[in-house]
Amino acid sequence: MLSDNFIEFIVLGPGLAALAAGLLMRFIGDRGAMVITTGTVGIAGILSLYQLFMYASGTGGHGHVEHAALAADTGGAATYVGQHIIKLVTWMDVGGFKADWAIRVDAMSIVMMAVITSVSGLVHLYSWGYMEEDPHRARFFAYLSLFTFAMLMLVTADNFIQLFFGWEGVGLASYLLIGFWFQNKAPNDAAIKAFVTNRVGDFGLALGIMAIFLVFGSVEFEPVLTAIKENAEVVPLALAEAGNVRELVIPFLSWNVPALELIGVLLFIGAMGKSAQLFLHVWLPDAMEGPTPVSALIHAATMVTAGVYLVCLVSPIYEYAPFAASIIALVGAVTALYAATVGMAQNDIKRVIAYSTCSQLGYMFFAAGIGAYEAAMFHLFTHAFFKALLFLGAGSVIHGAHHEQDMRNMGGFAKYMPLTYGAMMIGTIAIIGLGMPHVWGLSGFFSKDAIIETAFAAGMNGVPFAQLAFWFGIVAALLTSFYSWRLIYMTFHGPRAEVHHDEAHAHDDDHGHDHHHGDPHESPLVMLIPLGVLSIGAVFAGSYFYDAFVGHDYKAFWDGAIYTAKENTVLKDKYNVPEWVFWAPLFVTVTGFVIATFTYLFNRGVGKRIADGGGPLHSLFANKWYFDELYNATLIRGSAWLGDLFKSGDKKVVDGVGPDGVAALVRWSSRRLSAMHTGYLYHYAFVIIGAALVFGAILFLRSGGAG
Repeated sequence: MLSDNFIEFIVLGPGLAALAAGLLMRFIGDRGAMVITTGTVGIAGILSLYQLFMYASGTGGHGHVEHAALAADTGGAATYVGQHIIKLVTWMDVGGFKADWAIRVDAMSIVMMAVITSVSGLVHLYSWGYMEEDPHRARFFAYLSLFTFAMLMLVTADNFIQLFFGWEGVGLASYLLIGFWFQNKAPNDAAIKAFVTNRVGDFGLALGIMAIFLVFGSVEFEPVLTAIKENAEVVPLALAEAGNVRELVIPFLSWNVPALELIGVLLFIGAMGKSAQLFLHVWLPDAMEGPTPVSALIHAATMVTAGVYLVCLVSPIYEYAPFAASIIALVGAVTALYAATVGMAQNDIKRVIAYSTCSQLGYMFFAAGIGAYEAAMFHLFTHAFFKALLFLGAGSVIHGAHHEQDMRNMGGFAKYMPLTYGAMMIGTIAIIGLGMPHVWGLSGFFSKDAIIETAFAAGMNGVPFAQLAFWFGIVAALLTSFYSWRLIYMTFHGPRAEVHHDEAHAHDDDHGHDHHHGDPHESPLVMLIPLGVLSIGAVFAGSYFYDAFVGHDYKAFWDGAIYTAKENTVLKDKYNVPEWVFWAPLFVTVTGFVIATFTYLFNRGVGKRIADGGGPLHSLFANKWYFDELYNATLIRGSAWLGDLFKSGDKKVVDGVGPDGVAALVRWSSRRLSAMHTGYLYHYAFVIIGAALVFGAILFLRSGGAG
């Protein structure tokens, strides 16, 4: 395995590169910033992939040794089997509250380090071509590396405070990257929407971390998760009585709530925001206003998977919080189906892929909710490659089509950009999960089918919402195949679309790019190389890592990083489901392909007539089930009304009685007193005599009373 120094470089290197690029951009220029950030993240990606392959081969994968410990304990830092802690510095140590800056190396973090740095390195390289005309490249590359560093801090944390730091760090970097073209209104609005929506989820995560400290008196993963596994007795800080943690009940909003259920729900609210699950999903499609490399990095492979990672990381909590786990399964299943329906009716090429991301995240969550954490992580891993491939492929289309994003203005691009077309075909076949059961397929076939099979197996064992998740997953697979092939046909096949612009003149889009609407062209080599590398991952990552992630070697591979309360019957039972379950995904995938081919290849006018007809179902999907309109009518207008009410109350009550009222009283009294200053002597004599009489009367009465 890699030495501690190399691991520290993987995690800290992108942060130092971001500092160098951001603070020294005036001295090193765009080229220097690009070289530093791309070189650092690229080397980190190579090291991370090497570490993953060595770890996988050492835990039983592909005929190697049956089991090997991850790393030797250097100074008593290791906390449980398969984990190695590299302590950097003590961050907080106040009373019983302790949090270190540390790097946790185990199967979970090794997988995530490989995903983050490899995809980020390719996105950095791709951006050399995509952002070649942008005048602020140094700032852009600094933001990319800052995001990479924050994500690495999140996935290698050994305590909830460091995780929260990385969690908020990726939120900040996401805001900066989505709103990179801040000169325009749409990116600014999208960045604010993403930031505010994530704050809602992050509030739940913060409350969950507070609840963890309340119950366990610690925010470090090892003592918290070990106490749950062993059902240890804990003494909550604010409660008088101790109790075993699995049975512990704490008061919450006048109810007595099982502690683990409360913690599990609060943590999942945070995961919902970051991973764009239903109700907190509205920021994800709008985030496509950022440059396409941002979409590939943040919204395909890393930031949006942070919620899935968190749920799998704290699997002991959800193993003993069945209500919270059921919520995860239900929300994930509904999100998978909802996003797939919306993806069918979108015309912006990036938004189609964005909703596909939302749908695939639903698969990951319902897998985690039914206890198949390994399958969720497997799909997270493979999805990173083919979804980054699709986003970067879409960016290549946009770049080659002079920054056109509307698929209705495309068509016949295959002959102009054959390499991009080939990469997009690989990504499409991977995401729809095309493959022959028991034989072979691309990456999405292995990971998505594993989730569908485990969902059916969990349903046979009575796991709540597992059967619902299975059928929603099957229908979502059908819709995924349809909208994925729709994208291919509308973009690359058929005749060139009639574009209603003057082709002799350029016009500017929202980002200030010129549209010339000439013939599309293939992207430069620096953009095609990442597509080629990601294509390899999209083809082979599923078959190569299947045994390690969810196959016969999964116990040795995960090595305690993922915990299940008993022998993982969900993964084992997926081999015992009826044969039709293995073939059902292939059947619906082919069905979706046939429908899309008939509608958008052989009868291209059919799809246009359906869209122009604007029926209620199409309108529902095209308008994203009216979530934005509903939120605008309720939450946004309601918040504005409440804000106006408080503003009015503040002015009329607080200011009126307070400073404004006192000032008005002083003005009124001063005017009255000023009126008494007439300048006539007899007026003043009258006042003096009157005052003397009053004071004399008071003294007389006081003396009389005393007598």
